Amino acid sequence: MNWLALDASAPNGFRAFPPGQAALFRGRSNMLTVPRLNFLRLNSSRRAGVRTKSARTTLAAAGAAVLVAASAVPAPALPTTAALPTKASAQAAAATKTPGPPSGTKPGTSAHSLRTPVTGENFYFVMADRFSNGNTANDQGGLGSDPMVSGFDPTRKGFYNGGDLNGLLDKIDYIQGLGTTAIWLTPSFKNKAVQPEDNSAGYHGYWVTDFTQIDPHLGTNAELKALIDEAHSRGMKVYFDIITNHTADVIGYKEGARTGYVSKDREPYRTASGNAFDDRDFAGQADFPKLDAGTSFPYTPVLDPAEQHLKVPAWLNDPTLYHNRGDTTFAGENSFYGDFFGLDDLFTEHPTVVAGMTDIYETWIRDFGVDGFRIDTMKHVNDEFWQQFGPDVLAYAREHGKDEFFMFGEVFDTSKSFTSQFTTRNRMQAVLDFPFQDAARNFASKSQNAKALETFFAADDWYTDADDIGSKLHSPPGVCCEPFSLKWMREPPAAEARGSFV
Repeated sequence: MNWLALDASAPNGFRAFPPGQAALFRGRSNMLTVPRLNFLRLNSSRRAGVRTKSARTTLAAAGAAVLVAASAVPAPALPTTAALPTKASAQAAAATKTPGPPSGTKPGTSAHSLRTPVTGENFYFVMADRFSNGNTANDQGGLGSDPMVSGFDPTRKGFYNGGDLNGLLDKIDYIQGLGTTAIWLTPSFKNKAVQPEDNSAGYHGYWVTDFTQIDPHLGTNAELKALIDEAHSRGMKVYFDIITNHTADVIGYKEGARTGYVSKDREPYRTASGNAFDDRDFAGQADFPKLDAGTSFPYTPVLDPAEQHLKVPAWLNDPTLYHNRGDTTFAGENSFYGDFFGLDDLFTEHPTVVAGMTDIYETWIRDFGVDGFRIDTMKHVNDEFWQQFGPDVLAYAREHGKDEFFMFGEVFDTSKSFTSQFTTRNRMQAVLDFPFQDAARNFASKSQNAKALETFFAADDWYTDADDIGSKLHSPPGVCCEPFSLKWMREPPAAEARGSFV
């Protein structure tokens, strides 16, 4: 097998190298880069006569794939629920196609590589509600037959459709048979079933009301534990998609619902006694000023009497633990402090919120053995939160035997100077590599030449920090993508060598 590498100096933008020569180039295979050389691996029967157009087609296909990895097993197109194979056929497939050993011992993985927690993992990214219905008794989540109450209506894409954790467990032979080594679940905590203002249901998992319970539409905590235990018995990991930025839309404002953002220049935060202060001066600190719902915020938070104790844990029902500044426009100051379409934006600068969120997710590690987190909306949360949350959760996981525990965050931005801040200054392990997605798409479908990709990869030192001593030197990186939005993940380093991970 030869390697095909992007090379701006070659006539068609690519250059082929036999394995021996490829080893001279810093050893990072199966990506798409020039100076470092990350390689696109092609079968020998396909490498002859490669043209720029066909190479672009190959890269475009890679950009649209659900899974592209150094150790990936070619998989058929994702099936619909109705087309899923039977358990018997899945068992037969699993018998002939099994995942490799744990990532630390996978062939081609250097024993001392600092990226081993996810290097070579083949992720199966799945939304349980849209996968397979293993128990029709939980379809309505115990809320009755009215779709505008239960959120269940399989005829409408914006509502629960009936898939659940039992359905995943029933099809685990099929999932493993694809070569899967890690199952990545979309957010699965209990959601506000319907938000009437949105004429939609919480099937997606981003309207959380109870961070300690699996959504009843998907099953029970015991059923989740059974799924995780079964996956572990087969050598597979289970990753959670988690949220720290906001909860469901429960808090209203006396001045009106879903109102426009009010800046801190116009209306600063005030202590309970009415003195103006800048929250950034106290972020994450024990001496954070005491707040009062009636005097501290530009909008006065109010709760429907029926929902005053809706959220779990109970500390989430304190309206002073939210920013209460109105809806965000996703730009500037309000991208940190504003509500996402009315969703209650947590005051993540407050030490109670930092401690509370840390405790929530450490509990899922301790009681259920979760193997890692993908973290939603990371760029909308202040730096000080991550500087405490990340190291504390990682240390807790390792204390509980999770030596390969791994977290990666969604930082939706295409600038390395920005995305790299989360893995260096903010001490998180990895981020989704949207800059790579942008560069790859520009080459594959927007006719940019390979020189632009060379420039992109040459800037990877943005991710280098004081403890980055081996992440660029050993082993082929695992590559996967977030299929709903093609959010690429690449080069996943461990805590000791943080970097970009698509």
